Amino acid sequence: MSKKFDMSFFKDECGNHFAQYKNLTLNSVFQPIFNQKNTIVGVEALLRMKSESGEHICPGYYFSDDNPNQDDKSAIDLISRILHINNFVDSQHKQIKLFLNFLPNSFKTIEPSCPHEVRFLKELNKLKISSNQIVLELLEFHCDNIEQLKASVSKMAEHGFDIAIDDFGSEYSNSERVDLINPTIVKIDRMLLSQYMAGEQEKLLEAVAIAKAYGAQTVIEGIENQQQLDTMRALNINMYQGYYLGMPESMIPAA
Repeated sequence: MSKKFDMSFFKDECGNHFAQYKNLTLNSVFQPIFNQKNTIVGVEALLRMKSESGEHICPGYYFSDDNPNQDDKSAIDLISRILHINNFVDSQHKQIKLFLNFLPNSFKTIEPSCPHEVRFLKELNKLKISSNQIVLELLEFHCDNIEQLKASVSKMAEHGFDIAIDDFGSEYSNSERVDLINPTIVKIDRMLLSQYMAGEQEKLLEAVAIAKAYGAQTVIEGIENQQQLDTMRALNINMYQGYYLGMPESMIPAA
């Protein structure tokens, strides 16, 4: 049986959407993703959180395997997606791809038959966002039921969603997970980029080879200078993301 979460949504005077959950205020920022021609082809939605006192809270803990509170994890996971797509559709970038992070255990609940996640799917329909605009990024965390994850991801791919492996080379984002879900995009962790630039090239080259073997496009994360960008372009990586190219920022609501 699904739980109902105590959440509310509101806009500020600039038109940006926010959400309230318990004593937390949530908002969206978006980081651009560029192709080889330096054109923005997508944006990754990232969550920002504040406490009642206005203190910034790192959302990473809420999504990680270290957080034992499954209700908070599930609620914030769902709320963030609804929040992100509302900010996205009101923005200047609403015609490109939107990359949305997903917990592995959330995939089993995104199917239309599940009342817990039907809100997200209804919201996409209401906002007239096509499933082929959405890239579902599978985060690098543990999954309770591997076979269920595989079946759910397959079903979402059939519905037209692109599936990405996030932070390949970190934790559970590995060759076994690529083999399990056959993603359309592999996002390579910034750690592999740092190792490559330091002369340890094997792991990044292996990641590129694995993506190529499965017919998946590649995104390199963590680009912080021109040398890294030039080096990755020479490897024919498909897409690029990092602070050097664009910081995570609030969307500018379209006129």
